[in-house]
Amino acid sequence: MEVLALRLITVLFTALAMLLNFAVPVFGSPDKVPVPEISSEGAILIDITTGQTLFAKNPDHPYEPASTTKIMSALIALEKGNLNDLVTAGPSVLDQELTQGTRIYLEPGEQVTLENLLYALLLNSANDAAVAIAEHIGGDIQGFTDLMNAKAKEIGALNTSFKNPSGLSADGHLTTARDLAMIARFAYQNPVFRDYVKTKTKIIPRNRENIPTEMYNINEFIWTEPTVTGMKTGYTSSAGNTYVATAERDGRALLGVVLKSPSKTSIYTDMRKLFEYGFTNFENVVYKPKGTALSSLMVGDTPVNLILTDEIIHTREIGSTAPPDISLHVLPIASELKEIRKDQVLTSVEIVEEDRVLNSFALMADSSVIPPIPPQPPSKKSFNWAAPIILILLLFLYMVYRRVSYLRRHRSIERKITAGRYRDRDLF
Repeated sequence: MEVLALRLITVLFTALAMLLNFAVPVFGSPDKVPVPEISSEGAILIDITTGQTLFAKNPDHPYEPASTTKIMSALIALEKGNLNDLVTAGPSVLDQELTQGTRIYLEPGEQVTLENLLYALLLNSANDAAVAIAEHIGGDIQGFTDLMNAKAKEIGALNTSFKNPSGLSADGHLTTARDLAMIARFAYQNPVFRDYVKTKTKIIPRNRENIPTEMYNINEFIWTEPTVTGMKTGYTSSAGNTYVATAERDGRALLGVVLKSPSKTSIYTDMRKLFEYGFTNFENVVYKPKGTALSSLMVGDTPVNLILTDEIIHTREIGSTAPPDISLHVLPIASELKEIRKDQVLTSVEIVEEDRVLNSFALMADSSVIPPIPPQPPSKKSFNWAAPIILILLLFLYMVYRRVSYLRRHRSIERKITAGRYRDRDLF
């Protein structure tokens, strides 16, 4: 309880300092705000729906992510594990090189569900929880980091390399603001993940006494900013302060990343500026309505339009009439088609910003093309031998029957004649 009280006091003082020392308006000022000046070395702000970049500062420079690494660790755990799994902590939870810093003091042999370890990971930022999860899912730390790196490449975070599941400083453990935004945006699509990162406190059962059971979200904006919906903070001496956050307002959702920030206070000040800039200066509008034809193809001699199954939204600066700085790439259809049905999905269109794919939408046929069934030539009827064979067989049986009947009558007559002769002989 003393730890909880101390953390709560720290949050309150930090929030008060931010309000007093930084004259930054609350999210949602009606007037446009200038491009923010921030103290973090690397940063990016994107619209979650469209994926478009609204602000960037050194977005592709490599930085240490610190505990924002745990976003990917949680994502792998949710995809590969089961929340009801009972995780048994191994000896590695006592390894200081793997778990130094924030911990929940797991002991070897202690069992905690994966669901509760994820609360420890994402709220308290517990490094021993990260190790226990990694060994449960990946078999060992290396196996788990292999999964993390493979997922990063799948998402498109090509400049990211993870060396451990916690974010402790390690040679080559690096990401970029842009990559981290891609990873966080992908994780945001998972509703279970979103529920975790917006949770303020959670009591988890432990079978030991005098150990932490109340998990406390150290993301201070969760406590002070109603529009903020969660994500993750981080710190090491070499990484500095790092922060990923999401916020929602008026039907829009933004995601910000700040890396190598000089202080714990500055991550919140910078993030506040980014969100204010993004919500105030930009809007989402329909770029291509549902049903818009983006391409066509020939099916035989018939042209067919490929139309959107959903509308394409793009983010623009309010009042701007400039064309969007995105491009549409329709993927080729794999093979030549001879028949299609209306509303059949045939390919997709990628929304591209520079060389990065932001979104993908299905394209379907707007009409059916069904080739006529060619007339079948009259089939040659083969002679049916069954009928004449049966007829011959019946005729044969009839002849046999007639022959047998004749012989029976003939023998009967002969017997009568013979019997008559004997009677005549007896008369004389």
